[in-house]
Amino acid sequence: MTSASNGTFSDGVSAGHDLASDRRALRRLLDKDAIVDLVHRYSYCVDHRLHDELAALFTEDCTVDYGPGSAPVIHGRSEFRAMFSASTPPNDQPGFVRTSHHNANVLTAFDTDDRATVRTSMYAWHRTTAGTTPQVWGYYHDVVVRTPDGWKFHERKLHLLGTDGWHDGYHRAVHTAPEIAAPATPTAG
Repeated sequence: MTSASNGTFSDGVSAGHDLASDRRALRRLLDKDAIVDLVHRYSYCVDHRLHDELAALFTEDCTVDYGPGSAPVIHGRSEFRAMFSASTPPNDQPGFVRTSHHNANVLTAFDTDDRATVRTSMYAWHRTTAGTTPQVWGYYHDVVVRTPDGWKFHERKLHLLGTDGWHDGYHRAVHTAPEIAAPATPTAG
């Protein structure tokens, strides 16, 4: 970048910065990075069946809606946690034995310093106990909030654009099962 005679760089950034503005911009970048990490951590925890860590990514009073053909709208962290436990069956029960969730194009818009709207494109592959491999793709529409423990999902809604091999009962499982061993969750930063 080259300096122009009026004190701005060629990209329009002023050469004279205000320290408070710089701190706010840095805080916003750090918050955005933490929110993107939250989105990816969700998929990691789902895929590795880290249900307690997954539930901890949500506020106590969260709302989660996976859309038509899935579980009913979930209200509260404990109900969310129970739904994921129920969808991890032993191999002789219906449900998922493996999943692979992929996120892209994470767009964050801050409503306030402590609340943001997030849109994420997603693709998820599943292997069922029956050996089928249903797939879904679409967009997550999220509202995330800052808490004393960091950014959390307050609302998560899946807007499906397409499916392949998916049927209405997949998240309606009623069986409980033990957790499977998983690698340690990577730390942020």
